[in-house]
Amino acid sequence: MTVPRITQEAIADVPLLMYVLHEKLGYDEILDQISPPHKNWQGLSVGKTMVTWLAHILSEHNHYMSHVQDWVAQMPHLWAGLWGQAVRPLDVSDDRLAEVVRRLSMSEVWEPLEQQITQRMVRVYELPSERVRLDTTTAKVYGGNDLSVLFQRGHSKDHRPDLRQLKVMLAALDPLGVLVGADVVSGNTADDGLYVPMIARLRSSLPPKGLLYIGDCKMGALATRAYVSQTGNSYLMPLAQVGGLPEQLEKWVDDAVRGKVRLQPVWDVDGKTRLGEAYEHARRLSAETETGTVAWNERMLIVRSMVYAKAAVHSLHQRLAQAQVELRALTPPRGRGQRQFTEEAALQAAVDAILERYAVNGLLTVKLQRETESRKMRAYGKLPARQEERHRYLVQVKENRARLRALEPRLGWRVYATNASARQLPLGQAVLTYRDEWLVERNCARLKGRTLSLAPLWVRRDDHALGLTRLLTLAARVLAVVEYQARCSLAQDDRTLLGLYPGQPTRATAQPSTERLLRAFKTVSLTLVKKGAQIFYLLPPLSESQRMILHDLACPSNLYLRWFPKSWKPLRI
Repeated sequence: MTVPRITQEAIADVPLLMYVLHEKLGYDEILDQISPPHKNWQGLSVGKTMVTWLAHILSEHNHYMSHVQDWVAQMPHLWAGLWGQAVRPLDVSDDRLAEVVRRLSMSEVWEPLEQQITQRMVRVYELPSERVRLDTTTAKVYGGNDLSVLFQRGHSKDHRPDLRQLKVMLAALDPLGVLVGADVVSGNTADDGLYVPMIARLRSSLPPKGLLYIGDCKMGALATRAYVSQTGNSYLMPLAQVGGLPEQLEKWVDDAVRGKVRLQPVWDVDGKTRLGEAYEHARRLSAETETGTVAWNERMLIVRSMVYAKAAVHSLHQRLAQAQVELRALTPPRGRGQRQFTEEAALQAAVDAILERYAVNGLLTVKLQRETESRKMRAYGKLPARQEERHRYLVQVKENRARLRALEPRLGWRVYATNASARQLPLGQAVLTYRDEWLVERNCARLKGRTLSLAPLWVRRDDHALGLTRLLTLAARVLAVVEYQARCSLAQDDRTLLGLYPGQPTRATAQPSTERLLRAFKTVSLTLVKKGAQIFYLLPPLSESQRMILHDLACPSNLYLRWFPKSWKPLRI
C-alpha cells in the first residue's frame, strides 16, 4: 500500500510579485538581452536569477544573499511552475547572486538596462512623464577601507559621521513617486554636481524636452540651471541663502511688508485653505557653458508660507527665552561656588557670545549694572580690622518689543526659481508643486527602511555595494508602480479596500501601500498530496479582499492556479 506524502508550500505573495516582475515589467528578459549568460551557464539565466532574488527581497524584506537559497528550496513546485523549468537551490546560490550584482555594477549593463526598464514601465503602466523630482540620500556602511572608492566619509544624512557611506542620487516621476533613475557615487561627493549627469541620462529614457525638473536648493547651481534651460526643459527649486541672495531677499521682503508690491494669496488644492502669500520678480540670466553662452529668463518667486512663518516665529521666541535664561545666569546670587564677573569687559564678551549664538542681536536690550558693597574684614593677631569694598556686575535683560513686532512679518519667506513661463507654471501652482517634495523622499525612506534595508549595508566590495544598491532601486520601482495602479483603480471606481489592517477588519482605505497589499497574501499556502505518480493539490479559495486586490492590479483571476501542471488534480475533502 502506497503511503501518501504530504507537503506544504507557503506561496504567499510570490505569484503576484512574479506577475509584475516577469510578465509586466520583464526585468529578466531585458537583462538577458543586454547581458546574456555564458554558454556554459546552466539552470536559471542571469535575468531569472535576478527576478527570483527581487521576489525574495520584496516578499521577505531581506536582501541578504545567504537567505535566498533556503527560501527557494522550500517552494520547489512553485518555482518550477512559475519559470516553466526545474529550479535548483544552487541556481540562487551566493555565487550566482554575486554574479548578478557584479553585472549590475557595470555601467555598460546598468545604463541600457535602466533605460529600457524605464521606457517599458512608462508604456505598460501609462505613467505621466511631465515632471521629475531629484533628490539624494546616503547609506551607511559597516565595512570598507582607505582603498575603497565608494565607501567614504562625508556629510551623513543618517547622523553617523563616524561611519563610511555611499551616496545615491534618485529621480522619480511626479506625482507618482516612481523611480526612473538612480546613480550611486562615493559618500563624500557633493550633491551639486550630481544633477546634470542624472538629467543627461534621463533624456535618453524620457522625453528629451518639455519636462519640469524639481529639486532642493542644491540643484540651484547656476551651471545646473543653465544646462536645464539649454536642453529645452524647465526647473523649479528653492535658492540657497548664499552669495548676494540674503541681501536681495531682504529687499524683496521689505517691498512686500511695506506694500510696494501686490501679494497673491496661495491656496491649497481644495481652494479653501490659505497656505500663504507670494509675488514674483522676473530677471535675465546668462552663463558660460561648454557650447557657449546661454541666456534665459528666470522668475523669482518670493513666497511666505503660513506654516513656515509660524514655525519661524515660534523658534525665534524659543531662542529669545533661552538667551534670557543664559544671560541672567551669568550673574547668579552670591554664594559659595558661584562665579561672579568683576570686570565689565569679560562680562560684555560673554553677553555678546550668547546674543550671537542665539541670533538675537538687537532683539534684547542688555544693561550691565555695577554693584558695590562694603564688608568688614576680620583682624588677625594685632592687625586692626579694616573695611573692604567689593563690586560685581548684574545683567538686566529686556525684550525690544518694537523690533520684534517689525521682525515677525519678515519671517517665513523663501525664494524659488523657475524658468517655466507663468502660463506653464502659475505662481500658486509652483508653490503647490514644490510642496509635494515628499514623493521622492518617500523613495529614500523605502530604500533605507525595513522593506529594502539599504542602510546599513554589510558589504566590503565596491562592486557588490554598487550592484546591490542598483538592485534595490529596481525593487523600489515595483513598490511604486503597484501602489500607483491600485490607487488609480480604486479612485476610478470610487471604492475602498477592507481587510488590510490586522485587528481592524472594518477599516477601509482608498490609498493602500504596496506593503499592505502584499501582506494580505501572506496566509496563502498550497498543500500537495503525492500518492504514487499522482499529485493532488489543495489551495484554499482567496478571500474577497485578495480577489479585489488582484482585480485592482489587473491580474488574471486565476493567477494562483494557472501555473499548476495539468497532471495535478484538486484534492476533494
